[in-house]
Formats: sequence, structure tokens, C-alpha cells
Amino acid sequence: MTTLMLLARDLSMLYGPMDHFQSLVWCEKYTECGNFTLILPMTDAVFDALGRAEYVAVSDRPGLGRIEKIRYTQNAGGGEVYGASPSVSEQKRGILTVSGRMAESILSDRVIARGTHAAGSLVSCVQRVVEANAGAEAGERALPYFHVASSAELMDEDGTAYAIDDFPGGQSLDVWVRKTLAEAGAAYRILPDYDTGTLVFSVYRGLNRTQGQNVNNFAVFSTSFSSIGALDYISDKSEYKNFAYIAGEGEGNDRVVVTLDLRQNPDDERRELFIDARDLSSKNGDTTLGASAYRNLLLKRGRQRLLDHEHVFSLDGTAADYSAVTPDCGQTDSSENGSPYPLNQLPPIGTVFPASMQADVDYMLGDLCDITSEALHMTWSERITQITYTYEGTRRLVDARFGCAYPDLKEYVRRTADDAAQR
Repeated sequence: MTTLMLLARDLSMLYGPMDHFQSLVWCEKYTECGNFTLILPMTDAVFDALGRAEYVAVSDRPGLGRIEKIRYTQNAGGGEVYGASPSVSEQKRGILTVSGRMAESILSDRVIARGTHAAGSLVSCVQRVVEANAGAEAGERALPYFHVASSAELMDEDGTAYAIDDFPGGQSLDVWVRKTLAEAGAAYRILPDYDTGTLVFSVYRGLNRTQGQNVNNFAVFSTSFSSIGALDYISDKSEYKNFAYIAGEGEGNDRVVVTLDLRQNPDDERRELFIDARDLSSKNGDTTLGASAYRNLLLKRGRQRLLDHEHVFSLDGTAADYSAVTPDCGQTDSSENGSPYPLNQLPPIGTVFPASMQADVDYMLGDLCDITSEALHMTWSERITQITYTYEGTRRLVDARFGCAYPDLKEYVRRTADDAAQR
């Protein structure tokens, strides 16, 4: 049975283990911070522990939920009492709702110091910036009980380590780290080390489980395999830009302006964007950048801004609930990947796997999987970007989501406001 614990900032236990909660929704995300909502019966002991607790730990999940909001709701008339334990005499008339984000949210409490220069391998730079702004090197700004672990370098398809050259000063530490790691399809996590009483930061990247590799067991989500519960595909060019004028320091005719053309073919339609990069200076303390170096700095800003104006291919979907799938392919498990078909062979159309794909077994958060739509005659490779675990009594339901949702109105307004501010 799944149990919960309430932990102090140093990861010592304040209350638990307990199984008398009404429900828990535990949502883990890859490219952004996850969140949780816990509902449990009100008791003096639990309420007292919550007042001192920093984290919620779940027995079958590796990470921690950071407590940010506590709400007590009293039942009208003093009637219903929730939960089988503790005893009725210990319970009050009401419930507690505890919610917050995952432990990774602690990086959002730090801003990168001005003047920071991150140049070199991507992973090493991320570790150095995190250490300097949240680790032991940060001095009084150091996050309590926080440790930066050494992570393996991230390599591209050619086996070359990803590298960066950036001035991230002034940005949220969490936002910059996520944005920087996203270029390599990676993310970060902060997991508890109970032996040392510390929260450990590390960089990781989900496994490649597509049909184009033969190292890892593959995971295929397809309408023809009955493994997709919902699918939403959108192609949108309404905000698409492919050519930028980036204006840097200077005034009038002396202002430095460079152009960036991202068209693959000069005959392609040209969609222009003006970017005011006056905040980028060729002088950084006692150092003055040469004309070529300053031009490259402006071009980097241009590439970053054009990323907000890409031709959007949005693929948002969920894995099907396999409990309703009936095995009917008549095959036996004869391969190392748990499927009756070889690792590098796509099963025939109409196949229904005899064993269901399970989260944390056949695929995990961040894994790159194949997505096939028979209706669209298209195949994509998408990462598992979110897995939500819902606990109710002795039941645990799992909902996996792949791809990214279409930008909502809030995101559109933010992008438009950013553009207006640069004009």
C-alpha cells in the first residue's frame, strides 16, 4: 500500500508513514515543474506536522513534493468523517487540502548573478551556474541542504558534447537551466538523499525508445495498436518568422544592426521580425568584445527570439488505459523487449500487444517514443512530457502524456508583449 510522510527541510520525518489520506494527485513533468494535490482528514497531529513540514514524500515515487499551500475545510453540520484511520475520536469535522510543486521548484527562488558568463560544455556550465547561485559556492544565497551532483555529458547524434556560450545574468535559475537543457532534449531533477539529508541536483535525459535505435526497448504509441487514448495535432504558421533584424548598441546610422536568415531555401517566403537588442553591450566590465564577437552575440539573441516564432507543430496526446485492452494477437513473448516482435521491427497494423505498456516499466518520464497516427498517415518521435499518478484508497491510476500542448492564450499574450517591448 502506498504511504506518505511529512518531512522537515533537513528531510527528517515529522509525521508518518500514513495511509489514511483520501486522495493524492502526483503530477511529474519533464520540461517544467510538476505539482501535487493531497486531501486527507484533519487531525491535530497532522495539522501540527504540516505547520512545520517542508516536503511530502510518497513511498513509491523517488521525488518530493514541496508544500506551498494548506487549506482546511470544515464540513457543515459536523457530519462526514474521512478516512479509516486514525480513530474517529481523533478526527475533526473537515479535511485538509495540501498542494504545491515538486522539489525542483526551489531553483525558482534564485536569480542568476549579473555578469555571469557560461561557456563550455552544456552540462558543466549548468552545474557551475547552479553551484554558484544555489550551491555551497553561493555563500549566504546557498539553498539549505542542497548539493550539486556530477552528471554525464550530453552528446548529440555525432557523439559531440553539447556546448554553450551565454550570459544568463538576471534570469531565474530554474528558467535558464530548463531552457538551456531543452536544446539537448534534457531536463534536471532534484531527488532526496536520506543518508546525507540533502537534496541532490542532477541533469538527465530520457532514453531513446524509438524504432530507429537498437539499444533500448522500444515504446510505440499508435492508434492502430490501441495505445493512444487521445490525440491533438495542430500545424500553425500564424506567428511564424524566419528572418530577423537584430539592432544592438548605438544610435541612428551608427547603430549596430545584423540580419539573420533562417530560411532553408532563398525562394521560401520571407517573414521578418525586428528585435531590439540594445541591452546587449560590447562592453562587459573591463572587457570589450570585438566587432565579430559582438555580432555573434546579437545573432544568438536573434536565434533565441525566432524560437518564439517557429512554425508550430503541436502534438498533444495521452497513453491509453491498457486495462481495457484485450490480448488477441496470439503471440508469445519471444523477444528481449517484452514484445513478440524483434526490437527493430514495427509490429503489423492492427496488432494489440498481449502485455500492456506500463509507466516506469516500458517507458519513463522524458523517454523518446514513436507516435503513429493511422488517420493522418504520419509518424512522429515525441518525449513523454508528463505522468500523473492518482491514488485513491488502494487504487493507483496512471496517465501519461506525450508531446506538448498548443500554446494557450496566456502564452500568446506573453509572446506578443515581449515583441512589443522590443520595438
